[in-house]
Amino acid sequence: MEIKTVMLIVSCLLITACSNEGCKDPIIDDVRFADSIHYDNSDFYLYTRTTGWNDKAVYFELYAEKPTLDQCNQSEIKPIYDVVYDDYPETRYVKEIHLQMGQPEKLNIVYTTNKNEGIENVYDVKFTR
Repeated sequence: MEIKTVMLIVSCLLITACSNEGCKDPIIDDVRFADSIHYDNSDFYLYTRTTGWNDKAVYFELYAEKPTLDQCNQSEIKPIYDVVYDDYPETRYVKEIHLQMGQPEKLNIVYTTNKNEGIENVYDVKFTR
């Protein structure tokens, strides 16, 4: 019983130690800039957002202007489009990402199961030019 109590206390300390100063959220999303593209006299910004603690989910977020992130990795502006990069029964790799502003789905993402045709690390994605 004492071991379980100690493990619980240590886990709580580790969770709170990982949070950024000034942020009350115990688990902070990991947000990374991926790429930008110039289209029709405007710049668009692609970010990845990883949420969750145990079961992580990765999202691609598209912004019409460069976001500023606070200490909790939240932006003052909303993405104009976001889509989840799901885990599937087979591993999938991003092969291409196309901006398609005239469509409801602003990002056209082409996947492949062939590691040699796609990008192995989801955080290394770039717009296909």
